[in-house]
Amino acid sequence: MEERNGCGAGCLVIAIGLLVPLATMFAVIFGLVASDGIKWEARAALRQGTMGSFVAEELKCRGRGPCRWWGSYKSDDGQTARARVWINGYYAPELTEGSRVPALDTGHGVVVHRPGYFDPIGPLLFLGISLTFLFGPGYLMWRALWKRR
Repeated sequence: MEERNGCGAGCLVIAIGLLVPLATMFAVIFGLVASDGIKWEARAALRQGTMGSFVAEELKCRGRGPCRWWGSYKSDDGQTARARVWINGYYAPELTEGSRVPALDTGHGVVVHRPGYFDPIGPLLFLGISLTFLFGPGYLMWRALWKRR
């Protein structure tokens, strides 16, 4: 093989040996996060969980990021009550402090959902990142080997 910039096949082997395990580890981590997010979002979309009501208490915004209404949740049967949860599916202007809206507890712990609401953006983003880490090194190796021929 022809050397480029003083680095021959040995550099390629070292790069592959370091890059592939690291990329695979990141792919698995992001894949687990994506599958967890898809599970909660699918349960919310299918209305699987405990119906109740959410009372908006505080609107928290992170810089330019999303604003979320934090508050408390109480199930309709009165058996589940949670403080310090945020609701997914309502935009900031839709609620005001003290608003009581229907909510679905899918078992997440910190998040309750607007009944029937599905937000695929986050889980799909993590899934895309996972696939990039999984197949990216292979693509880069293919490109490096293709240019060497």
